[in-house]
Amino acid sequence: MPRPGFDSLLRQRAERTPELPALIHNDSGLWHTLSWREINELVSQVADALLARDVTPGERVALVSRSCLEWALLDFGALRVGAVSVPVPPDLGPDGMRHVLQESGATLAIVEDERLLERFRPLLPGSAVRRVVTMRGPVQKHNEIAWEAFLQAGRTHRAEFPGQREARIEAVSDQTPATLVFTSGTTGRPKGVMLTHDNLAFEAEALREVMQDFIEEGDVHYLCLPLSHILPRCLLHAAVARGYATAFASAPDALERDLAEIRPHFITVVPAILERLHAAISRNLIRQGALKRRLTDWYRNLTSRVAARRENREPLELGLWLRHRLADRLVRDAVEERFGGRLKFFVCGGAALSPEIAEFFRSLGLLVLEGYGLTENTGAANVNRPDRFRAGTVGTALPGMEQRIAPDGEILLRGRNVMGGYYKDPAATAEALDGDGWLHTGDIGHLSPEGFLTVTDRKKDILVMASGRKIAPQHIETLLRSSPYIDQAVVIGEGRDFLTALITLDPEHIQRFAEEKGLAFDKISELAVHPEVRALIAAEIEERNRRLAGFEAVRRFSILPEPLQLSQGELTPTLKVRRHEVEERHRDCIETMYAASSSGSEPE
Repeated sequence: MPRPGFDSLLRQRAERTPELPALIHNDSGLWHTLSWREINELVSQVADALLARDVTPGERVALVSRSCLEWALLDFGALRVGAVSVPVPPDLGPDGMRHVLQESGATLAIVEDERLLERFRPLLPGSAVRRVVTMRGPVQKHNEIAWEAFLQAGRTHRAEFPGQREARIEAVSDQTPATLVFTSGTTGRPKGVMLTHDNLAFEAEALREVMQDFIEEGDVHYLCLPLSHILPRCLLHAAVARGYATAFASAPDALERDLAEIRPHFITVVPAILERLHAAISRNLIRQGALKRRLTDWYRNLTSRVAARRENREPLELGLWLRHRLADRLVRDAVEERFGGRLKFFVCGGAALSPEIAEFFRSLGLLVLEGYGLTENTGAANVNRPDRFRAGTVGTALPGMEQRIAPDGEILLRGRNVMGGYYKDPAATAEALDGDGWLHTGDIGHLSPEGFLTVTDRKKDILVMASGRKIAPQHIETLLRSSPYIDQAVVIGEGRDFLTALITLDPEHIQRFAEEKGLAFDKISELAVHPEVRALIAAEIEERNRRLAGFEAVRRFSILPEPLQLSQGELTPTLKVRRHEVEERHRDCIETMYAASSSGSEPE
């Protein structure tokens, strides 16, 4: 028997806790909080506006915007009337945007502002888009509609057709298509993942069950990641099920200011954000006086010991407990103040996190709850929890999900949150989903006896060296990136006798190093060829090589003059490395590293 669509969760939430905070946004420097009752009413207005535009069940609506209040309202409004939202990352290049528009067949597009609209207009020829709504800014073309006019048309439509919205709500079931999300794709063109209302509802309810012991109704979640990607979006949907509030970042570079003002209880991040926070906190610790620095080191040591005992469910000796309580009072307040004073933990996903970074925050009393999932399983498949946590893993499977490891090490998933297939791509669907409903993730990993999953690499990224030995490059790259001077590392070695790496510099740390050494430079790119910088990076790599097996050691490296570029196709919109594109773009550099060896010189 069909179940109600995802929208029933939102309507139930508005009835159950109508005055609790739901969405928090910044408008012209002022923060505004909207309750679940207000959000439910606004979603109905957006739903009416979509109906006024003659959006039919299953019709695709493109959302081209950063994360903001209007994005959430449009997402929920489309779900309410059975339309299919198509997120378009605003930082996607023109070819990527054109591909999403043409493949999806979207007929209505909602664009954030005039700047994005200027980039968007040239992409319309050849697409099915008939109307464009802009959230902010003026409109110039006959087929463009301002946000307020869009909503006003909905109010007029509601007056003329008072029962249409309710009829559409009744027609939506759990199997109704809900959203078409194009994966960023590290190995080829993005594929459209079609998710149903049941996929979204199952994911939200499973996360609610996981969260119920450590996230309260009314807690605040700070969201600084793009809703065009599945991780932040599934947490926005989980907010409906659990009843916590979502605060949208006021600007891309406003993290620390926002945290002080919003005072969130938890934050969703990718590793790059934690790496920046780690660097900023480390700088502050270095600037502290000797006494305060020793006190902080003492606190971090005690906190790490206490966390390890708790993780292993070992009792705390009275002396350790008392010392930690004292250190907590002396140091923790200063740490908490930086994050607003209420922060409980970080939720981290999207890429591998350096164990050193995770341990750094744990030593300050802030858990980093790593998780794992794909767009194809609606976001989260595994999560760590404060009461069920293993460092270095991505946690245990969500309630109701099945998980196993294939004989070749591939992670397989099965559950109601797994997609039905790729949009208009039966061949890719057959490759990803087997006859028993298992999703073949393309990731390699292993499960502990307690069910904690460790992800080691992408199946397609495994390097087979000339000797036939197989190497998983991701954990080597994560280790290299733990150096404060290294921003990105791409390990090379397919069909080769030894491993090499392409390195990009962390601008902030390398600039400070250069200034301390008195090195003359006008641009960071000039430091890539400086002998002292090369010696520094060589020492950083050598120190990390000592933690690896001999065959995993990086024996040569090249420092690229510029960071890896999204615009050049070297990174996905979620900042994952497109390994093939990087290797092709820097083919000459790679061949030079290996040519030095074949000419008889020793690897570095």
